[in-house]
Amino acid sequence: MINELKTARATRTHARTYGGKMKQCKHCEMLFDHESNLKKRIGGYINECPDCVLELKTEKAVRYRGVVGAEGKMAALSIVAFNSESEADQYVSTFNDCGFGRKKTNNCNLINHYHIGNNIANSNHKGKL
Repeated sequence: MINELKTARATRTHARTYGGKMKQCKHCEMLFDHESNLKKRIGGYINECPDCVLELKTEKAVRYRGVVGAEGKMAALSIVAFNSESEADQYVSTFNDCGFGRKKTNNCNLINHYHIGNNIANSNHKGKL
C-alpha cells in the first residue's frame, strides 16, 4: 500500500514536471506524452499509449479524405469517410489513377466508403445552358 502511494505520488510529480503533458496508460500503466506526434498519428483515447492502441486495436476514429475532380471552370470537392486507413489510401490512389477531369467511377465504387459532403461544380459555362 505504501509503495503504491509512493508510485502514484512520483507519477503525479513526473507528470507535473512536463507541464501536465504526461499521461498514464490505462492498460500498461506506463507514462507517455499525449501531445506527441506519434500519439496524434496513432490516435486512440487520451489515456491510452500509442503502443497499446496499436496492440489492442482500440482506435475507432473514422478516416476522412478530400478528393477534387475537375469539371467546368470550378473543381468539384468531395469529403469521403472510410472505415480503415487502407481503404482511404486505396480510394485516393484509385481516384488519382483515373486522371484529372475523367470519370471517377472506375474502381472507386468497389471500395467501402460514404460521402460526407460535396461541393459540386457548375458545368454551366458563362450562363449558357
